[in-house]
Amino acid sequence: MRRRRSVLSSTADAGITRYLQLYSILSQSLADGEYKSAKALPSEPDLVARYRVSRTTVRRALLLLEQEGRILRRRGSGTYAKTSRVHGSRGFDVEALYAEAPAIGKNADTEILHRAPLEVPPSLQAAYGELGDHAFAVQRARSDHGEPFQLAVTYVPDAVARRYGLRRGGAALEKLAREVRGVDQVTTAVAADAVSAKQLKVAIGAPLLRIRAAFTNAAGELLAVDETLLRPDRAHLHDTLFRDRVGKSRARWQLKSA
Repeated sequence: MRRRRSVLSSTADAGITRYLQLYSILSQSLADGEYKSAKALPSEPDLVARYRVSRTTVRRALLLLEQEGRILRRRGSGTYAKTSRVHGSRGFDVEALYAEAPAIGKNADTEILHRAPLEVPPSLQAAYGELGDHAFAVQRARSDHGEPFQLAVTYVPDAVARRYGLRRGGAALEKLAREVRGVDQVTTAVAADAVSAKQLKVAIGAPLLRIRAAFTNAAGELLAVDETLLRPDRAHLHDTLFRDRVGKSRARWQLKSA
């Protein structure tokens, strides 16, 4: 009997092995919350039949998800989603960015890794010369039930840091946040370096979401640049827009505040 062709692309067609294709499909389903926490995923025979692949292909894809800590495999019971929590970006929410600062040391899910002058990466120096080669920086890592999902650094120009007394504590960050009147935000994909790979528990070179936001005051002065790295399997961007019409002017799409 002629074997049915797999619904996944062949290695020659896509340049990606079938187990990685299946891994990507299941990974996206987990990220989208299709499988709730502790809910069983399709069985191995079901996956074999659905995607017309071998049992070995299915097992290799599941093994990769298991190694990432995203599923739990129980012999004789099945495969279960370990977590379905999806974290939304707060890139546009300036107040939320700094609101937790006073309590950061008490929040078990947020850890301050660095709070002192730090060398500014060349790419940021090139984009924001006001930062200089060194700036006051607050680096923090966030996790959920022990699973890391965010690594962020806020760089503040030295002159601004001195003016707001940032070395004195978190309340100064809140004061700075109240002066923000403009946000220029760019979201891109980057590869994890040695530092982010260690903090976010991913392989070096793994894809990460990067949100870079520059905050300015009413005079257009740069107050801070925040660079956030997010694991794409544990975070997503969710913005709500509405169409606003003012008088006889043309309707405009605007971001809706939370």
